[in-house]
Amino acid sequence: MDALQMLLAQNEIRGLKARYCRFLDTKDWEGLTSLFLEDAVLDVEQDTGNPPLHGRAAIIEQIRIAVVDAVSSHQVHTPEITLLSEDAAEGVWAMQDRVVWQPGKSPIPGIASITGYGQYHERYHRSDDGWKFASLRLSRFHVDMHTA
Repeated sequence: MDALQMLLAQNEIRGLKARYCRFLDTKDWEGLTSLFLEDAVLDVEQDTGNPPLHGRAAIIEQIRIAVVDAVSSHQVHTPEITLLSEDAAEGVWAMQDRVVWQPGKSPIPGIASITGYGQYHERYHRSDDGWKFASLRLSRFHVDMHTA
């Protein structure tokens, strides 16, 4: 892979992550679904205590449950994207999210909103219709929890 191909692939992956944040915050479930491989893995064990989820349908359902009754804003910064081959890559993104649940809809008793800080650790695979998430793991350094 030459330098231009590497830069183009990295740019396409940046676009994939941008769409992830936009589709998540606008609750575009169809758009969000389109970003994951059928056999993708989501690891949010640090947040939920649950083991990693396998499969696109389970991933989207978990994400939907977490934010369907909330206003959210996900921001990612300073991507470190490494191309492993022409069709595989991995990345680490600094992240901050803000999630404000409707009254009485928070999955965390007594908590109305959170502001989280951490990283996304991801693997990507290039499919026939572009780069997709093969796996996504969220690690948090700190979460501010705000009561009602």
